[in-house]
Amino acid sequence: MWRNLKDRVILVTGASRGIGKCVVERLAEYKPRLVLAARSRESLVELADQLAKQGVEALPVAVDLMSPDGRAELVSTIRDRYGRLDVLINNAGVASFGEFATSTEDVLRHIMEINFFTPVELTRQCLPLLQEAQRLDPKTKPVLLNVSSICGRRGLPSYPEHSASKFALLGMTEAIRAEFVRFDIDVVLVLPGLTRTDDLNSHLLRNEGQIHLDHDSAQSANHVAGGIVSALLRTKREAVVGLLARWIWRGEQFFPRLMDWIMARKVRNYQKRAQK
Repeated sequence: MWRNLKDRVILVTGASRGIGKCVVERLAEYKPRLVLAARSRESLVELADQLAKQGVEALPVAVDLMSPDGRAELVSTIRDRYGRLDVLINNAGVASFGEFATSTEDVLRHIMEINFFTPVELTRQCLPLLQEAQRLDPKTKPVLLNVSSICGRRGLPSYPEHSASKFALLGMTEAIRAEFVRFDIDVVLVLPGLTRTDDLNSHLLRNEGQIHLDHDSAQSANHVAGGIVSALLRTKREAVVGLLARWIWRGEQFFPRLMDWIMARKVRNYQKRAQK
C-alpha cells in the first residue's frame, strides 16, 4: 500500500544540498508541507522559493542540529506552525575518508555527534509531535526514516569512524522500531551505497583514504533520493540503495569471510600501486 503524502508535515534534515536537497525536490511532486532544516539559511530560502513556485509549502529553518538548543528551537518552530509532524527524515550527516591509525579522537567524536547523537536526540524531541500526528489522523501512521549507510551493515576500510557511526544509528533504529509499535509509528531504515555529489570532497572531514573508490561511476544523489522517497511511500522496513550496496549487503549476509578477504585485498592493492 502506498502512503499518501499530500499535506503531510515532513521534516528533512540536511536539506540544503546533496541527497537531502534531492529528497526535498522529489517529495515536492506529492504536495506535502515541508520543513527544511540545515545550517545554510541562504540555500534553504532559495530552495523554499523554488518549491513555492511549484505550489509546495516549505518552511526553511536554519539551525545547528548539533546544538540541543538548536534542535529544541526547530521542534518548537514546527509545533507552533503545524502542531504535528507526520514524517521525520534524519538525513544530515558527515563522512571522513582516512585510516584509523592516522585519525584522531576529535574526528571520531565529531562524526559520532553528527551521524548518531544528533538524529537520535532529534528523534527523541520530535516524538511528541509524531504521536500528535497519529492522534489527529489514526488512519495514517507517522514515519521515522533514518538514512544510514551500507557502512552500517559492513564496516569499510578507510571509513572507520563513518562505519562506526552508521552501525550505531542502525542499531538504535532497529531497537526503537519495536518500541514505536506501541505509538503506531513506522520506522524505516535506508542504506545507500557510494554516492556521487558535486560537493563531496569539500564536505569530508578527511580525504586521504588508502583504498580506491571510483566516485565518478558511483550512483547520483538523485538516485539515492529516489530510493529514500520510494522507501517512505511503500513504508519499507529496510531499503538498500545501489547495486554495489546490495552486493555488499548480500556478501556480508552469506559470505562474511569472503568480504573480509575482498576488503583486505583492496587495501593491499592500493599499497602496491602507491609503491610503484
